[in-house]
Amino acid sequence: MVTRISGINSGLDIDSLVSQLMRAEKMPLDKLKQKKTTLSWTSTLYREINTKLATFKTTLDTMRFSGDWKKSSTTSSNSDAVSVTADGTASAISHSINVSRLAQGANVSSKGGISTNSLAGTALPPDSTTSPPVSTTITSGSNDQLLITLGGATKKITLAAGNYSQAELAGQLQTQIDNAFGANKISVNLTGNALALQSNGSNGSNPQVIVGAIANNEGLSALGFTDGQSNKINVTAQLGSIASKFATGLTFDAEDKADFVINGQKITFSKTDTLASVMNQVNNSAAGVNMTYDDVTDKIVFTTKSTGTTAQIKLENGSKGNFVSVLNMLQPTGKAPDDTDYRTVSGGTVIDINGIDANVTIDGVQSYRSGNTFTTGGVTYTLKQTTTSPVTVGVSQDLDSAVDKIKKFITSYNDTIDLLNKRVKENKFRDYTPLTDDQRKGMEADDIKTWEEKAKSGLLHNDNILTSAINGFRSLVSTSVGSVSPSYNALYKIGISTKPYNLSAQQDSGKLELDEDQLRKALSEDPAAVTALFSNQPDGIAQKMYDQATKSVNELIKKAGGIGSVEDIVTNDIGFKINDLNRKITDFNVKLTKKEDYYYNMFTTMDNAIGKNNSTLTWLSQNMAR
Repeated sequence: MVTRISGINSGLDIDSLVSQLMRAEKMPLDKLKQKKTTLSWTSTLYREINTKLATFKTTLDTMRFSGDWKKSSTTSSNSDAVSVTADGTASAISHSINVSRLAQGANVSSKGGISTNSLAGTALPPDSTTSPPVSTTITSGSNDQLLITLGGATKKITLAAGNYSQAELAGQLQTQIDNAFGANKISVNLTGNALALQSNGSNGSNPQVIVGAIANNEGLSALGFTDGQSNKINVTAQLGSIASKFATGLTFDAEDKADFVINGQKITFSKTDTLASVMNQVNNSAAGVNMTYDDVTDKIVFTTKSTGTTAQIKLENGSKGNFVSVLNMLQPTGKAPDDTDYRTVSGGTVIDINGIDANVTIDGVQSYRSGNTFTTGGVTYTLKQTTTSPVTVGVSQDLDSAVDKIKKFITSYNDTIDLLNKRVKENKFRDYTPLTDDQRKGMEADDIKTWEEKAKSGLLHNDNILTSAINGFRSLVSTSVGSVSPSYNALYKIGISTKPYNLSAQQDSGKLELDEDQLRKALSEDPAAVTALFSNQPDGIAQKMYDQATKSVNELIKKAGGIGSVEDIVTNDIGFKINDLNRKITDFNVKLTKKEDYYYNMFTTMDNAIGKNNSTLTWLSQNMAR
């Protein structure tokens, strides 16, 4: 590294001299940077075109297949009973439908509650012989609190401190429960010498009651209860710990395992599993059935996930335990409401029941459907209620949807042509080149902006790729599609034409304009032909324009890279050139640094020589004076 000093001895402004010399040396570097800037701008303009073409391709992609046009409008005289939708394959006619029966799934539930429906504690200490008699002492903060959950709502119960006989303790607990939940929600009784809780419901439906302990408080055990104890089945408790809670007693084999079979799927569990985990296993299996437990009615319910005669519930005990027997399932008897139903039942210990198909009559033809939503003739029916009189559904061509699709096509096409025309027709200002760093220093921001706008203008003037794209699209606008009815086999025949040339608005050259009345007339008379004009394969207008757009996009990617790719990536033409310029710029900067060091070294040597010469002259002058 050269030590850079000012002209101490010579009095010269060495920094200024070197700067002036380096300005000339930097001129080739400025040229390289200007070339890079021009290429970068060109790449950005190409990618702008690429983005516009990609948007146009997205529009064309919604038109180039016949299925993209399948839209019809529908009506129903009783949408509460039957609603309908239709695709483009549906004939524009009305249909009459009667619904004699909706499709149903199969379901089966327990005959009654499956638990013992009791929540009794262990025996309390006997009453003492003192007066008044004492059975249990409740101490504040020690054994005075517990949790009670009723129907999913949990409350903290706090007993008043004191000495209680068995009957008094039952009364105190009743008072605090009534304060928490309201009167007559839970009854507290003495069964022998033990407390018992019972929920009060109606029509045989009693909410579930669960008792729980509070940390560092012995209130629950003081009353003779255990944590998690419930009057019904606690679905989160281990089955082994609540086996006796089932009314008929749940059993396991010698290895503490049990199983059952539902629709051929074997469900296996152990004493450490919970009823919730068993239900999840069923619901996530291939049985096609949901299993739930209602803690109010205390019943297990199985329901098929689908409807119709193929929806089945076949439930039986496995080789271990008695799970299905414990569930006390209600065996269906008899047949479904009428003889045309396909519901089947079986007796014995196996529960076997099927769903029911819907019974419908469409245009006088009766049929059975496995679901309440089905499609026929391009019309999708959704059955909601049975009917006492025919429901009339109408299907008509959705002209508005087709018109909107074609309008979007025209808008996207015109946007694309507008940008292509703008770029190929822009004037090029050859006297305006990218500004160097030194040039920018002496200019205002607005001046820089104006200059760069002119410098960027015309970079794609008469560009081959863009010109080819414009010509390709324009030729397709006037193309006839041979596979379509001659009446509507070209765009101009359905009301789409090109704007006349206008010298003062050259950017609009080749754009499309629409006669909507003529388009609607064509769609009304022959919607299939209008659809085919765009969507026939492989010669439909939309498909041909999609191919042209794809070709142009690929050419642009080869030229300037894809949208979002790195600017100097070497896999495209401009990126390769920018990468090469970056290398040259780096190399040239190294050369400039060495050149600058050379100039400083030269002037430093000169300054040092002048300094030595000055010293010699001073010495001679001093000695000659003597």
